[in-house]
Amino acid sequence: MNKLWLCEKNNWEKKSRVLFFNGVPHNYRNVCCKQCGLVYVNPRMSDWELIVFYQKQYRELCSIKDKEGNIGNSHYGIEIYNAVTRYDFLKRLGYIKAGICTLDIGSSLGALPAYLHAKGCSAYGVELSPYASYTKELFGIDTIFRMPFDALETDLRFDIVTICDALEHFSHPKNVLLKIRNLLKDEGIVLIEIPDIFKPHKSVLGFFSNAHLFTFSPNSIKNLLDITGFDIVHFEYGGYCKNMRIVVKKGDIRVPSLKDDFHDIKDFILRYNRVYTAKEFFMQTKISYDEAQEIVKENIPAYIVIKVIEALRRYDSGDVLKAIELLRECLDSDFNEEDISLQEGNIQGLLAIMSANIGDWQSARVFMEKAFVSLPKLFDFPYLANLKERGIFDIERFIMERWLCYIELFKLKDLLEKNRLNKHAGNIKQKSKNR
Repeated sequence: MNKLWLCEKNNWEKKSRVLFFNGVPHNYRNVCCKQCGLVYVNPRMSDWELIVFYQKQYRELCSIKDKEGNIGNSHYGIEIYNAVTRYDFLKRLGYIKAGICTLDIGSSLGALPAYLHAKGCSAYGVELSPYASYTKELFGIDTIFRMPFDALETDLRFDIVTICDALEHFSHPKNVLLKIRNLLKDEGIVLIEIPDIFKPHKSVLGFFSNAHLFTFSPNSIKNLLDITGFDIVHFEYGGYCKNMRIVVKKGDIRVPSLKDDFHDIKDFILRYNRVYTAKEFFMQTKISYDEAQEIVKENIPAYIVIKVIEALRRYDSGDVLKAIELLRECLDSDFNEEDISLQEGNIQGLLAIMSANIGDWQSARVFMEKAFVSLPKLFDFPYLANLKERGIFDIERFIMERWLCYIELFKLKDLLEKNRLNKHAGNIKQKSKNR
C-alpha cells in the first residue's frame, strides 16, 4: 500500500496493529498507523474499484427500501432530517444569508441543496451515485453535478462547502480538502461532519465499514486540517449520529502534531464492544437492567442507550416517576447511537409528555420549550406538502416510525395554551366579581 497522506508512512504491524477484522462481505481489516494514529482500511479498493462501488452498489446497500424495493419513507425522512439539522446549525452560527453560493459534497438525494435553494441561496451539490438524478424529480432543482468530486471543474467559488458523512469515504482526503480550499472564497467556511472513533454509533461490525476507508479521532482530523491549511472555528458533536461537527476556514498550512492513538483506541473499542453487547443482551432480556448498567459503569459510564430503553419500559408499565428520573439522568450525556429518538431534543420532549401525564405542568412546559429549541425544525422543510401529495414521503409516518415526539408535543403545546387561556379567563372573571 502507498504511504499515508498524513504522516508519509505506512507503519503498522500485522501481529499487533490490526484494530478490527471483518470478513463480510469481503476480507478487509482496519489498522492503526504507529506514526500518526490514523485508522484505515488495509487493503482497500483501488480508485477505480471505489468509483464502480459508489456508482453501482453503495447506495443500494445503504438505502432503506420499502416492500416493493423502492426508496422507503424512513430513508427520505433521514435525508430530510440531516438536511434540516445542518441548515439549522449553519443558521444558528450566522452563516446562512440569501444569495450566497454553496456546494454540498456527497449530496445524495439533494435535500440540503434543495433546502438552501428554497432559502435564496445558489445551492449546488456533487454526487457520484445514481441518487444525483433524483434531486430534480423530488425538489425541482437541477444543480447537482453527477461525477466524482475530483473530476469537478467549475469557475464557481463558494461561500459554504459542506462535506458531511463523506470525507471518510474518499481514498485521498488530503487532496479533497486541498481542492475544497481552492473552491472556497477567501472568507468562506467548510462544514465537515465525520464519525469519531471514540463515539461509535452502532455495533463495531457496522461502524468499521469497508466503505469507511479512514476513521478519524479528534487528533487525526485536526492533523489533516493542519496539513491542508484550515483553522477550526467551531467544534461540537451533532447531527443524526452525533458525529464530529467541525466548521473551518482558510488558514496557514502547518506541520501536524503526530500522536500514536492506537492503545487508547484499542482500549476504547474493547470497552465499547462490551457495552454494546450488554445492550443487545438487555434488549433480548438475557440480562437485567442492573446487570447491564454495571457493565456500562465499568466501561463507558456516559453510554445512555440502556437507560433510555429502561425508562421507556418503566413508562409503559406505569412507573412514570422512575421513567422521568432515568431520562433526566440521560440529559447529562452526549454519547449516543444511530437513533434519532435518543437525541437530546427528543428526550426533552419525552420528559415534557411524561410530566404532563402526572400533572406536573410546570415541568412539562419547561421541557417542551427546551425540546422545541433542540429538535430540528422538520416541519419547516418547504417540500413536505408536495412530497406527501405525490405519495413520496409522509412526515407524520416518519415521526411515528422513528419514535419522535413532535406530534405529541404539538398536542401538549395546544393543551398548555388552552389551560393558560382558561386560567387567564378565570382570573378576569374573579376580578370582575371582586369589583
